[in-house]
Amino acid sequence: MSAARDFRSGFWRRYVLTPSLRHPAWAALLAGLALPLAYPPFYLLPVFYLATGLVFYLAVFLATSSVAFGAGGRKELWRLALLGWCFGFGQFASGMAWIGEAFLVEAELFLWALPFALTGLPAGLAMFHALTFAAFGLAARHFRLQGLAAFCLLAVLVGLGEYARGHVLTGLPWNLPLMGWAGWLYLAQPVALIGIYGLSLLALLSAALLASGLASGLASAQRGQCLTGLALPLAAFLHSSLALHGAPPIAASEPALKITVVQPNLAQREKWAPALRERHIEKTFKMTALGLKFAPDTDLIIWPETAIPALIDEGSGFAERLAAALPRFKDVHEEAENNTSPHPPPHPAPYLLTGAIRRETGPEGTAYFNSAMLWSGEGMLLARSDKHHLVPFGEYLPAQNFLEAIGLQQLTRLRGGYSAGPARAVLTAARLPRLAPLICYEAVFPHLAQHDNEARPAAFINLTNDGWFGTSFGPYQHLAQARLRAIEQGIPLIRAANTGMSAAFDARGRQLERLALAEEGVFSLPLPPAHAPTFYARHGDRGFGALAFLLLIFVWANHRRHV
Repeated sequence: MSAARDFRSGFWRRYVLTPSLRHPAWAALLAGLALPLAYPPFYLLPVFYLATGLVFYLAVFLATSSVAFGAGGRKELWRLALLGWCFGFGQFASGMAWIGEAFLVEAELFLWALPFALTGLPAGLAMFHALTFAAFGLAARHFRLQGLAAFCLLAVLVGLGEYARGHVLTGLPWNLPLMGWAGWLYLAQPVALIGIYGLSLLALLSAALLASGLASGLASAQRGQCLTGLALPLAAFLHSSLALHGAPPIAASEPALKITVVQPNLAQREKWAPALRERHIEKTFKMTALGLKFAPDTDLIIWPETAIPALIDEGSGFAERLAAALPRFKDVHEEAENNTSPHPPPHPAPYLLTGAIRRETGPEGTAYFNSAMLWSGEGMLLARSDKHHLVPFGEYLPAQNFLEAIGLQQLTRLRGGYSAGPARAVLTAARLPRLAPLICYEAVFPHLAQHDNEARPAAFINLTNDGWFGTSFGPYQHLAQARLRAIEQGIPLIRAANTGMSAAFDARGRQLERLALAEEGVFSLPLPPAHAPTFYARHGDRGFGALAFLLLIFVWANHRRHV
């Protein structure tokens, strides 16, 4: 047993650690490039531990070596910043390479920007890692941290850096460290307690503890660190198992809302072509009719983001067409009153919740909005909400007027860009519970799913169009991150996507229905019940803040004990 352990330790040091210490920046870059294999749709969790553990080991070695405390300390800080930047650049360059698909939709206009997008965005996001690793170097140098304290401090600082990445400059909490865990339903449930940043911190701490123990050659004093590192995902698994199977099922207090979701699968390049507009509209209505044929008791039809390529609230004939598409529901109230047969009266007309473009014209010009609209089956617009968190360079340009003046435009090519609506809107009508629309990538932001108890929705409705990204792994990542909103809040999430993947999740994130990517389809289901507000729903990221604070206290106490 000892010989086998010595062989593994020798192999690891000779072929991994020694070459990495000679070229730490290159090793960090390669580790970052490999890291997204731990995220959806690949789910190779060991890659998360290998990549993150290796980079943590390199960072602690550089920060705690004797050189770092001598005359060359400033140089070592730059090396640490470079190490962090390379790690960040690698993971964002490979994990978000699917963004390039959007520039190929109209390649004749945007192909020139593709190299800048594929390098500029990862380079910018990697600055969070660079600053985090440099801050770690300063702290390690000032307090002369060693061993476990250094590894734990690095995990906390990286976790805080990821929180900053999710908020600074509109934020982009995409592919956070928790996705190595949360891609698995049986490791994802703790987000209901501590959110995505708290679970990211636990995943980082787990990797740091394993790296700390392995860096010491699994000496007896450090074996406990490895066991603790392994115990964290085990604890997440046990908590998730209890949450998924230990709690009694929630019974609906009234007949559940019957929902039908339509996925028309319209190619993004063709969607707004004037010559194909009528064909696209006809296809969407035909698929809706097919869904109602198999689910005639539908209460709510859901179409995806910008489902119809027209301004449907401006007398385009949409209202009349919607009413005509549901002939069996005409005069339903009169029929119900006059019905004397033993058969039940006709089912009321279903509502339609769809994504659409709308505009407002005023003294300062015309403003466009990416909206969610709630229509009655008789063709009346009952309510709407506008997208709050817009996509930079997709729906608007920073410094819009200046960049347009020099000839640049966002991918949607809308002059002036879209305008933002209020956050956390809720839609409802007679016979409908409160529904909270999350338009497109709003579903990756936890704070946009936070509602006061009195405004708590019965379901999240994620209207999206991932057609920009083809059949890449971007839509898989988007779907996995949207699912976390259901778990965090204890509220079911229904997702309608133009090209996929449309899906339905209950309040624990269990997948109830799903349509494949790049296929047309329809599914119907009763709306699952919401749970009581979770700890995260009540307290937000305070749990993450408390966890980070406690870990900092532990780092300080561990450091003082060994001074």
